[in-house]
Amino acid sequence: MVNPDFLKPPEIATYNVRGSRPAAGVEKLCYLTDTVTDNGIWEEINPLQSKLPIFIFQLAIVLSVTRLCLLFLKPLRQPHFAAELLAGILVGSTAIASDFVRKHVTVLGSVFAASRIMMMETVGNLGLIYHVFLLGLEMDLRALTTVGPKALCIGISGALFPFLFGASVYTFVPEYPKTFRWGCLYWGVALSVTGLPVIAEIFAKLKLLHSEIGRIAMSSALVNEFSSWALLVLSLAITSSNSSTYLSLLSAVVFIIFSIFVIRPALLWAIGKTREGEDYSEATVCTLLTTVLACGLITDICGLSSLLGAFVFGLIIPPDLLGHRFVLMLQGFASDLLLPLYYSSLGMRTHLGGFNWEDMLMMVLVCFSSFIPKIVCTMAICYFYRMSLHEGFTLGVLMNTKGLIAVLSMSLGRDHNVMNEDGFAIMLFTIFFMTIATSPVVNFLYRRTKKFLPSQHRVLQNLKPDAELRMLTCIQEVQTVTGIAALLKFSHSSKKSPICIFALQLMQLKKHTTALLIVHGAGGTSSESISRVDGQTDQLIAAFNNLEHQCPMLSVQLLTAISPYSTMHEDICSLAEEKQVTLIILPFHKRQTIHNNMEETNLAYKDVNNSTLATAPCTVGILVDRGFGTLLPTKVDDGKARSCRIAMIFIGGPDDREALAYASRMARHPMVALTILRFIADESSAQNGDADLSLSMDIEAEKQADDILINEFRHKVQNDVSVDYIEEMSSNGAETVKIIRSLGQDFDLYVVGRGLSFFSPLKGGLDEWSDCPELGSIGDLLLTSDFSSTASILVVQHHAQFNPGSSTQGNSIL
Repeated sequence: MVNPDFLKPPEIATYNVRGSRPAAGVEKLCYLTDTVTDNGIWEEINPLQSKLPIFIFQLAIVLSVTRLCLLFLKPLRQPHFAAELLAGILVGSTAIASDFVRKHVTVLGSVFAASRIMMMETVGNLGLIYHVFLLGLEMDLRALTTVGPKALCIGISGALFPFLFGASVYTFVPEYPKTFRWGCLYWGVALSVTGLPVIAEIFAKLKLLHSEIGRIAMSSALVNEFSSWALLVLSLAITSSNSSTYLSLLSAVVFIIFSIFVIRPALLWAIGKTREGEDYSEATVCTLLTTVLACGLITDICGLSSLLGAFVFGLIIPPDLLGHRFVLMLQGFASDLLLPLYYSSLGMRTHLGGFNWEDMLMMVLVCFSSFIPKIVCTMAICYFYRMSLHEGFTLGVLMNTKGLIAVLSMSLGRDHNVMNEDGFAIMLFTIFFMTIATSPVVNFLYRRTKKFLPSQHRVLQNLKPDAELRMLTCIQEVQTVTGIAALLKFSHSSKKSPICIFALQLMQLKKHTTALLIVHGAGGTSSESISRVDGQTDQLIAAFNNLEHQCPMLSVQLLTAISPYSTMHEDICSLAEEKQVTLIILPFHKRQTIHNNMEETNLAYKDVNNSTLATAPCTVGILVDRGFGTLLPTKVDDGKARSCRIAMIFIGGPDDREALAYASRMARHPMVALTILRFIADESSAQNGDADLSLSMDIEAEKQADDILINEFRHKVQNDVSVDYIEEMSSNGAETVKIIRSLGQDFDLYVVGRGLSFFSPLKGGLDEWSDCPELGSIGDLLLTSDFSSTASILVVQHHAQFNPGSSTQGNSIL
């Protein structure tokens, strides 16, 4: 039966800062009711007596401490959740707002007085509502259809068994079972939770997203996330009122059905009517944000938390509907600005001052024993599915990673007055320690014992004619796909020497990327399992499917790497190591405009390329695409491909030899015409008496290796009319530039070696004027506006062992 008085004005009841009524005989605590602003420092009025200055002061302190915690824990590869929770504990009654500090620091005593945190707590809860909405928005229910039985069992059992264990352990908390009997439900929920966003962030930082254990853990965490929400709703329904439990559960089911069949179609219709291009109208954005609060209000009225309504509303919205820009803006405001206030309000409720040795011992025992249920049940399921004990233990540790829902369950239990201070503080610290312990344990179990060591079997020169060529192409923007696809097509795949392509889509890791699950949700690396978080993925799949259709002996596997720009090269190199790749193709960080100029796309791409060049275990090529993709067949030209004219400029050194090896492979393609331009030093440049003896010996050794490879190449193509070989004499860099300019504009692609670590008088003076050292002196010359040609450029580098200068040079330009 509905309460007839729920709309009447309530009787004024005062509560203290800890959320419980004052004890008998204790004076009531009243909040300040004075003005929001003050008259400034020029009046004899304390500015900290007004609400708004107090709130701004609180916000500044909370955000400063949060940023410092993030900075401190970043080298330890800890997730954002751990840093934000630690900041909340430090700002709270344990440190900054403790009785001791507030007594000796007058300003903090005024700012964090018990009567002055109402606004901070209210605004923090508002940020929490929108943050939970974003959590639901980033989850794709379609991923549940791809979860295998192994992950399903781990996720469900990882929620039920810890729930029972946590409820049982709560019986040992002081003051149970006097007045806080139902607190066991929230302890159980806190231990059953596995933080999906936190696991995703840990895996991305440890570079384990592409591993088998990463796929299983992410799928299991998704199942556990929904199971934990169900347990939390059940606990809320039981503790809200013993007589209305059924009505609360029934209202939750009705609200979910109403959201799916009424709110969702209405929202889709409204967005379809008001959306203008890529931006939403002001009315649409206002409607979305208001609906989040309205859904929260409905579930709150029904006896459940307002967070459930916000989460369900985010869950029913298709992941790609609102767009990346809208999500980023809301994350920056709600999650980065307002949510730290919520963690600080939790810290205000956490009091360790009254803890004795027994309470501290209880906290330590709970911290260690809380790992047991998930590890045991996970290892049992892994043993049933014949997984190794090592993987089972690692999965069990990962499933103990906590997230916001664990903290949320403790806060709701405290709000419903079913949990005492000791139980709240013990579990809050348990959640923190369980989360920070996950990353180092998993890093220890899966630490990399080897560097990205170069292998002689992964260079183009040593590749046998009948061997498979394995290539890794990196895709940063969809505009680079056509040029890369054309390069792959002319790489000449055949029955004798097929080509296996690993197309790696590079995406930046954001703070909240729960969509990482979808990347590996299907348990494979095929096109069907690629994430739909970015609308460009479908275009990539279509482009590479078309390439496979044109080249039957060329296979493509599309992968996605989501990580910060600073560590993205580790994903590239580790994947090249795992797949035994011979050649990595990177797109240049600049692209051509309609006026044939080169413009910056993202400077972070330049850093990624430089780091990859310095650490790659195989040959690396950087493609400067200036219309090379137009050589692919299109419907306009009746599906006929144009011939490709390639010029290979050979000066000498390991990089040029690798470039020649790749160009000679491309020359086998029936639509390719190759011109080799080799520069030979004349006698005046060769007789350099001032040169160091060891340097002269190195140059002579490199020249011998160049001659051997050139002679082998000329012998193979002596009867091939599509290959021209030209030798030119040069004595310095100026003559070299002049000869290159005389080639004209008859080529579609230049293939050159980077040659950064190879000294040659033929390039004298060119290295000092290089604007893009990652392209080498010749590649940079071909890119300059002074050079008349607008052909595409492929710069090839032998692996890092033969380019010691690449590391230092790369660091100097980062």
